[in-house]
Amino acid sequence: MKQLRRRILLFFLILFGVFSIIFYYISSNTFIEQAMDQQGDDLQAQLLTLQSQIDEIVDDQDDLPQLNENLEKTASLISERITLIDLSGKVIFDSHVDQNNIENHFDRPEIQAVLEGEDIGTYDRVSSSTDDFRYYAAVPLHNAAGEKIGILRLSKKVEEMIGITDELIRYLLVFITISLILTMLFTFYWTKRIGDPIEEIKYVANKLSHQKYKARYSATSYQEIDGLGQTVNELAGSLESQMQEIKQNDERLRELINHLVIGVMLLDENRQITMVNPIMNEILEENLYGKIGHSYLEVFKSFGLNQLIETAYEKQEFQNREIALLIQDEKIVDVNIVPIPGRAKNTTNYIVLLYDITEIRRLEKVRTDFVANASHELRTPITALKGFSETLLDGALEDREVLIEFLEIMLKESSRLDLMVQDILQLSKLEQKQVRLNVESIEAESVVKEVFQILQQKAELKDIELSVVCDEPVYLEVDHDQLKQIILNLVGNAISYTPEKGIVKVELGYENQEAIIRVIDNGIGIPLEEQSRVFERFYRVDKARSRNAGGTGLGLSIVKYLVENLNGFIELNSEVGKGTTFEIRLPIRFENKILTKK
Repeated sequence: MKQLRRRILLFFLILFGVFSIIFYYISSNTFIEQAMDQQGDDLQAQLLTLQSQIDEIVDDQDDLPQLNENLEKTASLISERITLIDLSGKVIFDSHVDQNNIENHFDRPEIQAVLEGEDIGTYDRVSSSTDDFRYYAAVPLHNAAGEKIGILRLSKKVEEMIGITDELIRYLLVFITISLILTMLFTFYWTKRIGDPIEEIKYVANKLSHQKYKARYSATSYQEIDGLGQTVNELAGSLESQMQEIKQNDERLRELINHLVIGVMLLDENRQITMVNPIMNEILEENLYGKIGHSYLEVFKSFGLNQLIETAYEKQEFQNREIALLIQDEKIVDVNIVPIPGRAKNTTNYIVLLYDITEIRRLEKVRTDFVANASHELRTPITALKGFSETLLDGALEDREVLIEFLEIMLKESSRLDLMVQDILQLSKLEQKQVRLNVESIEAESVVKEVFQILQQKAELKDIELSVVCDEPVYLEVDHDQLKQIILNLVGNAISYTPEKGIVKVELGYENQEAIIRVIDNGIGIPLEEQSRVFERFYRVDKARSRNAGGTGLGLSIVKYLVENLNGFIELNSEVGKGTTFEIRLPIRFENKILTKK
């Protein structure tokens, strides 16, 4: 134990020595930096005060020598070095050195900083004029018109700026020396007070290893050592603490199971339920806690699921299958039956895992439908292009009128095909969150007017009136191009589905800390049973009218994703024969700044 004490003493001496060196180095540097910063701030404040007194006195750089008298008076009151320099770097006045003997200062860092437009330029270096290390600060001088005509500079010796820190460093060295001596004394005392109780703990542990559990630690030391001794005293009763730990682990496992997103049910060797988690209740839409101790046949009403469980019991093997559960609505679940060892010897229990994949299968169907719809929509213009080109090649090239007619149709179909491909690509990017936002504060009415300019000719062909209603300017943080596309798609749709001499109106306002944009028309309207599907890709309420209007069936899908991309919400209200209103709610301040760029 004495050897251990010596090692501890040596360790603490080395540790404290290293710490003292690091502490001295950091502290001395900190004192110097703080002194430099404080003195530098004072020098800059002094320079700004002097600048305010002589700024705008002269009108031209050639008149700068008129300031020499004022600067000489100031120099007699302060110890800092004052220098007046014109924009070419020539020294006009210097309080410490004859300006005629000073070289051009144009290349000085602090002068360059002011010439480059900074309000104040600072630098510390050895002066070529006085051969001492100085801290420099420079500011521009202006004439009454605000034009820069010269530079005023103050400097101070760095030695004077940090002089007060020398005494602090001396006190610091004295403090470190005294601390080192006290550390040696206290370390010796602590090692003795710690070593003796550890010897006794070692003695008690040796007794316990020989099954002499009446041995106890009785010495007095620091709280941590006494705690170790108390732990040794409690070793004899460790069986109870181990059982408590097992119970805690069981509770942790139960909490884990209860928070899984997979339904879990444990069946014993008699096919009785011994445990279920909350997700299993949600999937089966029934409170199963009252069924614990009952057969699983009272819970599962699916023949396929019951058959899979029985197969697992018969073969004692892992089973997996997708099964449709008919509860209130059909649910598709991925079922896994996992055999595990039971509590009793040579018995097997089974874990039934149900993972609700209804939404996954629905999304797969949406994807499949999208591919089918896209193929169908793309086939129409491609078929037209192929048919007309074949007709032209078969001899129609000779008839100029037919040629022009066919070429116009082919141009129209190819344009429609290009528009559809562009919409599909944009929709894909929106779904994958690949569209980067350029968020800025904009006025919504200006965007609406931009849209009206684009669609004015289309509206005039049907004699439709376009108007915007805005009681007050509506400002919001949003991506300008995305908002413009949202309004463009909605107003374009409104014009397409509004009869001649109709009205398309855009209302702007605020409500509940949100910006409200309503696109209102008095067109044909949308049947109630169709309204839930208008945002689906390639879905059209009136397919013939939509194709004649040049639509791709993706416009409203793109609008929906754009609105959600801007953290907004879109709502549809429509009545057949009376018109349709699309209401968009967007936050005034865009929160997801990570996606934005300045």
